[in-house]
Amino acid sequence: MPTAAILVPCVLGIVGMINDGIPVSIWMQNPIYIAVFTFAACMGMRIVRIPARAVLAASAFLIALTFLGSDIGGVHRWLSLPGFTLNAGAAVLPASIVALRRLADERRTVWCLCGTASIAGMLCMQPDASQLLAFALPVLVLLIDGGFHRAVKWSVSCVLVLLTLLSWLHLDTLVPANHTEGILTLLHKQSVLLYLAGILSLLLVPAGLVIRGIRENRKCWTDIGLYYAMLSIAAFSGRFPVPFMGYGASPILGYSIMIWLCHTDDLSL
Repeated sequence: MPTAAILVPCVLGIVGMINDGIPVSIWMQNPIYIAVFTFAACMGMRIVRIPARAVLAASAFLIALTFLGSDIGGVHRWLSLPGFTLNAGAAVLPASIVALRRLADERRTVWCLCGTASIAGMLCMQPDASQLLAFALPVLVLLIDGGFHRAVKWSVSCVLVLLTLLSWLHLDTLVPANHTEGILTLLHKQSVLLYLAGILSLLLVPAGLVIRGIRENRKCWTDIGLYYAMLSIAAFSGRFPVPFMGYGASPILGYSIMIWLCHTDDLSL
């Protein structure tokens, strides 16, 4: 089960938060989100004929909504919902990558290029360097791998690389929180073994997805594996949220939606 892989970093994150005195009301949320979202994803697998274009359009729309709300230190990444705040990119990018792969396989050039450009552009403006980097790598792979005209695929790839570089040259100045961006640093202060286990657990998630994609010849799994690999690598800097290990519902929601879509073979085009 793909969901089992994210339980390991989740448990290690909980250990780190407990040792640091983080209130139970915070560290208990991640396992609750995993249980609820996984159940919802399993129920969602019964639904078929989900338009890939609708998934992509909805992803871009939700990211665009972040610019309507108040910023935090000049940063627009979040949607305020009853009970919690959602990082739109973390929640929708895995789904958008799955949709882009389906559309690229059918050479839906306009949808792929417009979807890629709009999402990458908004991530750069938010700014969200880690999510843009994680989004860029699998999308570059599927663009180059797709049957698009050479001039089109390489021009869009260059724009994607440029936007990613710009986002890393203009990083936000938000202060990292111990139980989100700083969870790996927290584990390192507590125990070298916990820190090494944390790193291995984060790498376990993308490795499992890539291996599954190769074994089953399912490119969508490999694409998502690349996304989480880059997201985890960026998180090692201590500046960006650590998926599944750090506090936050958004990465767990994004992962659950991805599982739902990857298991829905009838995702319509």
